[in-house]
Amino acid sequence: MLPGAFPLGPFIVEGSGKLTFRSPDRGAGFSFIWRGRRFSAALTHGTIALTGVLGLVPSSAGGPGKREAALASLRALPRALPNGWALRLMPDHRIQIKATEVMEWPAHATDLLLPLVQFLLRLAPYLDLMDESQLGPAN
Repeated sequence: MLPGAFPLGPFIVEGSGKLTFRSPDRGAGFSFIWRGRRFSAALTHGTIALTGVLGLVPSSAGGPGKREAALASLRALPRALPNGWALRLMPDHRIQIKATEVMEWPAHATDLLLPLVQFLLRLAPYLDLMDESQLGPAN
């Protein structure tokens, strides 16, 4: 460890305040809920991989046409997503999104928030569309 550095969870905090990993093969992760949806974030050297369940396709028992309309909206959504984002319909009809955000590394703790907030702000209109299409939160 460099002089002035100290361990903090999976990180070493350098004297400048920047974070590095204690071990080169180590990462860190956390989960959070935003707009009623659970997300997980996995931090490695310079990237944050984000995964979340955006909603649930309604059951066919929910009424005539409701499921079909929701599926039509869902089919159109991947074409509108930013590059690097992937949408997946899970076997249990949950709708999952995966995205990777790039950041400078080593980074200050506050720098970790920027790619996360940018992702959530870019995601907001898609969540609005999903809510309007009755594909809202499922978790």
